[in-house]
Amino acid sequence: MARFLDDLRRGPVRMPWFIAPSMEDVWERYAQKVLDFLQADMPVIHIANIAEYFFQSDQEYWDLRTDMPNLAPPWTQCWFEHPLPNHVYSKEKGLTDISDHFAGGRMGVLVSALDPQGQIVADKAAPDTCKWILWCEYFIDYRIRRDIVADGPHGSVFLMVDENGAIIERPWIQTYTGGLHDEILKAHITYLNPTFLAISFLHCKNVRVIDNQPDAKLVKRYRERHGGASPSGYKTLVIEPLKQILKREGGSDKVGLARALHICRGHFRDYRQGAGLFGKYNTLVWSPMTVRGNRGKKIVKERDVEVKI
Repeated sequence: MARFLDDLRRGPVRMPWFIAPSMEDVWERYAQKVLDFLQADMPVIHIANIAEYFFQSDQEYWDLRTDMPNLAPPWTQCWFEHPLPNHVYSKEKGLTDISDHFAGGRMGVLVSALDPQGQIVADKAAPDTCKWILWCEYFIDYRIRRDIVADGPHGSVFLMVDENGAIIERPWIQTYTGGLHDEILKAHITYLNPTFLAISFLHCKNVRVIDNQPDAKLVKRYRERHGGASPSGYKTLVIEPLKQILKREGGSDKVGLARALHICRGHFRDYRQGAGLFGKYNTLVWSPMTVRGNRGKKIVKERDVEVKI
């Protein structure tokens, strides 16, 4: 099956409804620039289960600093994609069926890492603590029209990130609304949260990244249908705690997934007092960032059954 990115590369896309008539020409030039970037060879990460976990978690509010503690870019440029949810779970609202609006829909995010040197942020130079500026472009396939692959790009979302991957200040979005509908566009930034969560997972030591290449027969058939173009290979994440959670929380389509994942930020463990590490080393030891379950409790490791994310 072709990835969302493969479809976007062939086009066409549709201009979002909120673009001001006076700025349509500007949007056209901007959109062409982004579509040109999509033609480049880059890592493609399929994050379907991360998106499912995010939308069915009972956590109401997500903080980019505490819930996605490391947003350091894993690649200079990469693509994240996932299906749009059929259900959204909320501790306050319960399980909401939104399949009538998004059934079969898809979302994709192009993430590029910019060198902050010389970059102007809100009419001033990026602060010295900024290591990267993440530039994000997102496309949404609402499955409204068969002749249109997706709506987008919607607007450029930017985040400043320090050398430890922590966000600096709030993200912002550059749009072509002519000053109208800006509040709606600010809300759109939250659509990127599954992608930001996936970036943090990529930095955890107990997460594996697996390369997936399309079957040779499918590649041949795809090339015959699409003028010699090849379908994209893609990467998946394998997260041990999430595998156990998905196994334990069967019936998530009815009750939603419990808020059971926790990213434990990298930290020093202090063994300078007492017996020390292994009873003899009195020192500080660095513990890398990891994924844990049940609000930070350790997961008992079971038979390794791969869940692709």
